[in-house]
Amino acid sequence: MAKLFRAAILLAASLAGLGLSPAKTWAQAIERMEIGASYNFVRTNAPPGGCGCFTMNGGSGWFGYSLDHNWKVVGEVGSEHASNIDGSASGLTLTSFLGGLRFSPHPGHRIAPFVQLLLGGAHASGALTPGTSGLSGSANGFAFAPGGGLDVKLKNHFALRAVQVDYILTRINNGGNDHQNNLRIGFGIVYRFRPER
Repeated sequence: MAKLFRAAILLAASLAGLGLSPAKTWAQAIERMEIGASYNFVRTNAPPGGCGCFTMNGGSGWFGYSLDHNWKVVGEVGSEHASNIDGSASGLTLTSFLGGLRFSPHPGHRIAPFVQLLLGGAHASGALTPGTSGLSGSANGFAFAPGGGLDVKLKNHFALRAVQVDYILTRINNGGNDHQNNLRIGFGIVYRFRPER
């Protein structure tokens, strides 16, 4: 009976020790995180052939996790919309789901440039997306987004995303060449759970 009691105490102490360790690890993991949101202006050539260019407006939100001082893993969701394209009733909404790596050579400085490469998927819906019987449809496709920008450190945990410029290639069915070239320019705000040093 005494051995069973000692074994139970040892097991309880071990589990309590394990319970404390993940809490500390979780706190350290949170300190490596950042979140952000931005307004985006997009110039796109969604219709097939030539430029057929028009502008879209929207926003994006992202989550970043520091791998080390310079590298972050990034996940981003963005959505932009245009209506009355070329004076018609046609509209288009483009939503992207991207992930990849971001590199900043000087993340602790007041002004910190960065470059990133994101890959993932995109979803298009609206009159410019081919549907059944010529009606508005929706389609999914591949998305590739190299880009970069400039963060300016503010007080405490905040930074200003002064500018971000991305080239976004999407491969979505458009009834023609099935690829779109998008130039995205944005600015926004970043919250870091632990301020950059």
